[in-house]
Amino acid sequence: MARPVQRVLAAVAASACAALGVVAIGGAPASASTTPAQPFPQHQTYKVGVLPSASAASRDAAVEKQYDSWKATYLVHGCASNEYYISTKGDSDATNNGPVSEGQGYGMNIVPLMAGYDANAQTEFNGLWQLVKDHKDQWGLMQWQLDGKTCKYYSSGTPDAATDGDLDIGYGLILADKQWGGYTADAKSWLASFYANDVAPDGHLKCEDDGPTTDTRPSDQMIDHLRAFAAYDTAHDWNKVITRTEALDTEYSKAYSAGSGLLSDFVVNANTTSPQPAPANYQENQPDNIVGYNSIRVPWHMGTDALENGTGVAATEYGLATKESACTKSLSGGNPANVQPHIKLNCANGNISGDTQAEEAGDSVGPAAMASGDQAWTDAIWKQLGTNPFGDGYYGETIKMLVYIVMAGDYWNPATVGSGTGSSDFSLSTSPGSGSVTPGNAATATVSTAVTAGSAESVALTASGAPSGVTVGFSPASISSGGSSTMTVSTSSSVAAGSYPLTVTGTAASGSHSTGYTLTVSSGTTGCTAAQLLGNPGFENGTTTAPWVQTSTLGQSPINNDTADEPSHSGSWTAWLNGDGKADTDTVAQTVTIPASCTTAAFSYWLHIDTTESTSTATPDTLKVQILDTSGTVLTTLASYSNLNKNTGYTQHTTSLAPYAGQTVTLKFTGTETDANGGTTNFVLDDTALNIS
Repeated sequence: MARPVQRVLAAVAASACAALGVVAIGGAPASASTTPAQPFPQHQTYKVGVLPSASAASRDAAVEKQYDSWKATYLVHGCASNEYYISTKGDSDATNNGPVSEGQGYGMNIVPLMAGYDANAQTEFNGLWQLVKDHKDQWGLMQWQLDGKTCKYYSSGTPDAATDGDLDIGYGLILADKQWGGYTADAKSWLASFYANDVAPDGHLKCEDDGPTTDTRPSDQMIDHLRAFAAYDTAHDWNKVITRTEALDTEYSKAYSAGSGLLSDFVVNANTTSPQPAPANYQENQPDNIVGYNSIRVPWHMGTDALENGTGVAATEYGLATKESACTKSLSGGNPANVQPHIKLNCANGNISGDTQAEEAGDSVGPAAMASGDQAWTDAIWKQLGTNPFGDGYYGETIKMLVYIVMAGDYWNPATVGSGTGSSDFSLSTSPGSGSVTPGNAATATVSTAVTAGSAESVALTASGAPSGVTVGFSPASISSGGSSTMTVSTSSSVAAGSYPLTVTGTAASGSHSTGYTLTVSSGTTGCTAAQLLGNPGFENGTTTAPWVQTSTLGQSPINNDTADEPSHSGSWTAWLNGDGKADTDTVAQTVTIPASCTTAAFSYWLHIDTTESTSTATPDTLKVQILDTSGTVLTTLASYSNLNKNTGYTQHTTSLAPYAGQTVTLKFTGTETDANGGTTNFVLDDTALNIS
């Protein structure tokens, strides 16, 4: 979205405030196949606040979906064969969509956190770090702005660095060291350069390595990073930096934002006990004396520190996050899409003409809302994360990626993992928590674990309470905490009808945890009337699409009769997902109840895929076929397709839904097009059916 007042830094040095060959970097293993110590997902128990109401499985799935989109759009292989960078596509922050150090740091945080889900994470991290090493300024930190084609320094003057990028790059190296090992020397060398050049004599953070010691930028105050630095690098007094930063924020907010907790984009007199908002256009072409495109990140950073470290250690951050959350909720009427990117310190909208909407403004409040314990506000922000309401590019989508990880509960603390201090522990859950079968059939559920303390450990799964004729198996039977297993509850033809409570137990070195599962066996003599359950199965009801429910982020109608461009399998109507040549997510879904007495439930559909994507490896456009429960939680993904599955004509696909007999479920098709490669893909559905007998 074009903004009259863009998030663009002034073209002066002071405004810096703002197939890959696998290589061995800083002692890192030469192979990118090193097993991650903290594989995604890493379900954390935060020390304060709430999580979104959505289930852990659906939160993880949302993060994975956003990561797939983000990676396909912004992770660029270049400029050298062993380099990766984060493109500023969509935000004009560097010529030819090149990288800025802020984005490079974001990428070096995101990729290690997604290791385990992304099998190439270490290769990509090494490439991101290699680009940083190849483009350092004279103080040993990353040149803050590079051309996207040549990777040469793009800004004017002597190359310099930006504090936010420097912070995230250092934190990313610690994450990588905890995840794969081998980055200790690089991390400590980087932190030494950072401390020498980005920390003012009194301990506050400067805006850039060659800048004055009298100002600071609150969006650089990633206190959780600084606490991790203190635990990791005892050669420097990081606690001095934490203490001075907290004192500065307390002094500032007491004088200028006692009720709102808001911090302006830039602060001057930061080396005194009377810090003040910077003048209106201090460094950038926006009012730097209020909240703008820099300080919209503050509630994200403050909230994250409070979540990880609690109200005792992070009392200052918790207090500010709580106030910031309340302010933005009040201003927006509880709708995160209405959180403006410019807010005055007295908690009034900044009213910058024509620049009153930004996806990242509402998204960034998420961790603060969580820390404050506001469930409704947290859930509203979580819901918005699943959209891109204003078409934002690199900045909004990358901030969303990081906020998603925090809000999903998958943001682990490198200051505490793998340290050998404290005991490990885990949690255990099943989804769904119950199932219904007729004798001779089986039900399935997903058993999920999460690391709640210490490090991941091996968890052996068992079940008890099964009656005669019922057996329970797990695949796999032993998992690493943070992973999941499929539980299959099988019944013999002679098992008696009834409801049976089962106990699922996970046993590890740290101890055991249990969770319940209820199996309902219905009488096998009631019979099942053969039928086709789906309404409007061929979409031939025209504009009356019910009982199908359709959505499109571009406002399109996936169910249509444009058979001149995409022929139907039969009839005149289809469900045509994507194919708009723009980033888009389209869905069609229908809820149906499968009788418990039926032993056969065959779900089928005809699918045609054509594409103009030229790649033979990348999958920027995807279609998922999923089953959801009544609360919207994804129970399983039945099938996944992409632009690589293009075909001529239609192909019928069939899968059994017998394990879901006795349940009400939603069958959902989700097509996602990133527009990452310039091509477009059409996913066309027709003649669906759910035949039971």
